[in-house]
Amino acid sequence: MNLGNVLIRSDLNVPISNGNISDNFRIKQALSSIYKIKKISETITFISHLGRPTGFDLNFTLKPIAKEMRKILDEDVVFINDDVMELSSIFQSEYSSKIYVLENLRFYEGERESDTQFAKCLAKPFDTFILDAFGAAHRNHASIIEVGKYLNSYQGPLMNKEINELQSLLESPNQPYTVIMGGAKISDKLNLIKNLLPKVDNLILGGGMCFTFLKSQGYEIGASLCEDNFLNTAGELLNSRDGKKIILPIDFGVTDDLFSSYRNDKPLKELKVSDIGVDIGPKTVELFSKIVHSSKTIFWNGPMGVFENESFEYGTKEITKSVSESKAYTVVGGGDSVSAINKYSKIQNFNHISTGGGASMELMEGKKLPGVNIYEPLII
Repeated sequence: MNLGNVLIRSDLNVPISNGNISDNFRIKQALSSIYKIKKISETITFISHLGRPTGFDLNFTLKPIAKEMRKILDEDVVFINDDVMELSSIFQSEYSSKIYVLENLRFYEGERESDTQFAKCLAKPFDTFILDAFGAAHRNHASIIEVGKYLNSYQGPLMNKEINELQSLLESPNQPYTVIMGGAKISDKLNLIKNLLPKVDNLILGGGMCFTFLKSQGYEIGASLCEDNFLNTAGELLNSRDGKKIILPIDFGVTDDLFSSYRNDKPLKELKVSDIGVDIGPKTVELFSKIVHSSKTIFWNGPMGVFENESFEYGTKEITKSVSESKAYTVVGGGDSVSAINKYSKIQNFNHISTGGGASMELMEGKKLPGVNIYEPLII
């Protein structure tokens, strides 16, 4: 099996500040199968988006990505910023590498509009296309749904793993099955909650979203974050047939100023009008941890509070430790949860950490993603 010149659509959308990458997790995951692919190919070229530029903008260049790949692999990685529309061949005499990175696809209108001509030009120098960008699989963009029409195409190993891991949570998790959900707003996670609630044994809610549920039950939540437009929805979920599976915090770390270091832990029933809930409290950590350690499968998405402030990190820190130390099969839904793991634990303490972000959430909501299962899996 020889794949020839290979084009890999990866998700290399990582945080960059002043040219420095603060979290290279997605890059490492994108490179996880590169040695196997190298053995059956002539060259490998990575393509990706980065951020949401509106045209050519060097603030969003993939040049630092190529530099980071070079460091991780300890071999030459050539960055090419040639115009994709004129890219008849990138394997000219001045290039001698095995691995290449093209410039940000979202510099081109054709990528965002899924333009056929753009896809053809992008595909022209290559023999094989591997779609391995699960984090972008929910986008109807040229590099996701068009480029593969003009090449011998496969679904990549990382995509295969992501899909299998997340679908197993929807179809056949070992029970007791616990979902831990945090984050600011119920509106961001409502479809996810509705799809998972019938499938789980426990749905633990922390973060800002829990206050909408608590207020719907008549609790005083002070000046804590609340989406009043969703109070009826939250109440309906709590009163539904599966509502008893929802576990809410029983105490909180509160402050009177989000930018201060002041924190006071209080039982839920003692919250005052001036209190702002910024973290779960020690009794809630004890309650949640007990459930975590009795579970056989755990899916975690979202922090328990404003953990970026050290005074408010306690709940997220302790839940991170509880999940990492549990004997359950643990899957993490990416985003801020990964930041918490990097801060308080180790990646290897978890069975699977998704690179997907929004794609992970949409798949777990039960949606059909445009880039999922459109090609045969690459088995190497």
